[in-house]
Amino acid sequence: MRNIYKSFVWGVALIMLSSCGNSWLDLESSTNIPTEKAIVDYKSADVALTGIYNGLQGTSSKTTYYGTSMWLYGDVRGEDMQSSLLSSRGAPFYSMKYTANDAPSIWSIPYNVILRVNRLIEAIDSNKIGDATPAQLDAMKSQAVAIRALVHFDLCRIYGAPYNVNNGASYGIPIVLNTLPVASQETRNTVAEVYEQVIKDLEKSIEIGGLTKDKYYGYVNYWFVKGLLAKVHLYKGDNDKALQYSEEVINDSPYELWTNEEYVDGWQTTDKGRKEMLFEIVNFSTDSWTDKEGIANIMSPYGYAAAIATKSFIDMLAKTPDDIRNKVLVKSVQSGSIKLYGDATVFVNKYPADETGEWRLNSLPAMRLSEIYLFAAEAAAKLGNSQKAADYLNVIHKRANPKAADITAAEATLERVILERRKELIGEGSRFFDAMRNDETITRYTNEEDRGFHPSLDDVSRSFNRTYFRTLLPIPLSETNVNAPIRAQQNPGY
Repeated sequence: MRNIYKSFVWGVALIMLSSCGNSWLDLESSTNIPTEKAIVDYKSADVALTGIYNGLQGTSSKTTYYGTSMWLYGDVRGEDMQSSLLSSRGAPFYSMKYTANDAPSIWSIPYNVILRVNRLIEAIDSNKIGDATPAQLDAMKSQAVAIRALVHFDLCRIYGAPYNVNNGASYGIPIVLNTLPVASQETRNTVAEVYEQVIKDLEKSIEIGGLTKDKYYGYVNYWFVKGLLAKVHLYKGDNDKALQYSEEVINDSPYELWTNEEYVDGWQTTDKGRKEMLFEIVNFSTDSWTDKEGIANIMSPYGYAAAIATKSFIDMLAKTPDDIRNKVLVKSVQSGSIKLYGDATVFVNKYPADETGEWRLNSLPAMRLSEIYLFAAEAAAKLGNSQKAADYLNVIHKRANPKAADITAAEATLERVILERRKELIGEGSRFFDAMRNDETITRYTNEEDRGFHPSLDDVSRSFNRTYFRTLLPIPLSETNVNAPIRAQQNPGY
């Protein structure tokens, strides 16, 4: 775990630089601050909390978390989105030809966030923040614990097999709940142990009592934690609890779905938040992270144009032309893309330009109310409650297309829920994870006639299921080279 430890030491110095609290630089140079003195009062603790949120994006040199990688990983590994070229940004996720030596990594930045969290929690628990009120301490700790849960969950989804492969018995990722000594040799916990800790942290986040039930743009609140509990239990296969938590958010939270008329413009970022977003990772023009490597520029027809909708997805959605989600897909604007795609609406416009015309400044949608309805529909379908599944499914289905016939209870199967998830959540980093946890086969294309816009792929990358070893990333060499125990626990096939 020396690599994780180094990531933390580096992160402590950057907390003060990567966050908005530049006044810290007036107190003492961050390069001269020992880690045990980094958080000494409420002001520095608040700066540290901001650094935690900034860490969820990544950095300008490594957008290897929600800045870019989580979205690409969850989308272009499925059948509804693809890399435009095998040389495009994110293409290794898509082509799946990597080895342990050259595989993409979503490891060090998430662990850096976890260790930033642990340092803040330790400062709170050791009474180092003496000038803060109990309410302020509870608010900071509740948010930090919830973010620690989110990051462990994400890492486990990327490096560990789905829970229902063997009831969580396979290797997950190391659980890190405190700061580590440099020589620490931590090993991988099981998937079941990781899920247990994630749920424990989410429940603790609520029990602390510091989460607001009001909308809280850019920050974790009570309803996001409830929504994340629904998601984690759904991934675990505990559908009763997934449905329970989903219904709490649907029935009691202050969030509202966009109407059909609001849907397309609803993706526009505002400084007050978007009405169905439970949690947005805020990205302002003053952030050092804001650059061309962000997901908005990756997916923009005006930017790198590196990730696009597949022809099969475009054709599927076009079968219902009155579905408002067709209008989230837009045509090419650059000559190179026009030459490749013509009039096809290949670009997913969920990260549009802001009011200044800059498309790199979008806040990132970590969870929205539409997904909660789909959690509820899926959990109900798996519980055999077809009518309830249809009721929740129809809210999203009819919002997208008010002219459509209702989905009946008999039609509200798991397969129908999955189809609605694909239509609703494209571009939001969901499809690959959904396919793996539901044991689906992902088929990009079967022959040259149905290849669409796909570059030529190896046979194994054209169609695969979760038995294919590359559906899990390898533990990066930067970790295994300094940690012999975890090297012995490398994912199979690498």
